Amino acid sequence: MPLGSFLLNNMNFQKLSLFLIVMLTACGQTTVASTPTNSSAPTIILSPVTSSTPTISNSPTQSQVYGLLTSPDGTKKIQSSDWNNYEILTSDGVKLWSFTYENKFGAAEPAAIPIHWSKDGKHIYITCAHGPDDSSTKFFGRIFGDGDCLFRFNIDDGSVTEIIPEIKPGYYAFSISPDDSMLIYANQTETPVTVKLMDLNSNAEKILFTADETVFEVGDFGWSPKLDKLVSTSMIMTADEEQRFYTIFLIDLENLVAKPVVENFSETLRFESWNENDTILYQDTYHEAIYQEKMLWSLKLQSNEFSLLGTPTPKP
Repeated sequence: MPLGSFLLNNMNFQKLSLFLIVMLTACGQTTVASTPTNSSAPTIILSPVTSSTPTISNSPTQSQVYGLLTSPDGTKKIQSSDWNNYEILTSDGVKLWSFTYENKFGAAEPAAIPIHWSKDGKHIYITCAHGPDDSSTKFFGRIFGDGDCLFRFNIDDGSVTEIIPEIKPGYYAFSISPDDSMLIYANQTETPVTVKLMDLNSNAEKILFTADETVFEVGDFGWSPKLDKLVSTSMIMTADEEQRFYTIFLIDLENLVAKPVVENFSETLRFESWNENDTILYQDTYHEAIYQEKMLWSLKLQSNEFSLLGTPTPKP
């Protein structure tokens, strides 16, 4: 399917094109010293279980388990019975730690959500959500929503480190690199929105770029196999808030040069994978919701060919 077949045809994109050129060629290299704060109180109330007094936990039944995440080596797991009170257990049921997430904003239906366990087994990364009222501060919905905070739990000593602070209203888009060394994130409440790259070892940050549009959000980050490039998707809304249009762009992390590779499309996609041949797959979440089947788009970076893999089954 040629790219032109799905580009929006009835809008004047001169302003958008100029904006993208300015935004993507103005990538900065500012380094900001970031000092993480200990957020164990009041957000996290820690109840350590020492190795000298191990506890065998009666784990919740399967229907009551939430936020389940297993360590890479399969020897430990974290789980909750209510999204707020968590236990970290060994595979044979010995409780290592327990903690409680307390939402500091008084939001309805808050939750802590484990999203990533580091490869070395030492850290669990946990985000939080504030219930159904979580949305953009600029329009209804959360196009790139990954969470409302990010903190890191240390399995060895039970310490909790705030990586990006809890916010309300609004949300973040973020992604941890596959080797656990970097975090890319954007705070969607900012105007203008900035995209930052954090070194998770030193906590130093680089600002990759800053947008100059008021109604602009960015996210859906995907890492290349060599971790030297990123793809991301931006969303811009028209002034009447009737139409949203998206652009996928490529960021070279070695020289911080970014360029658009697919522009001004209306499909709602989600990054799926990136192979060694620089072919990137995107999941068509809109068609999946309608047809109840997985639909994939293929982006070949060498040729900039962007096409739908297969045809959705028509509804009866």
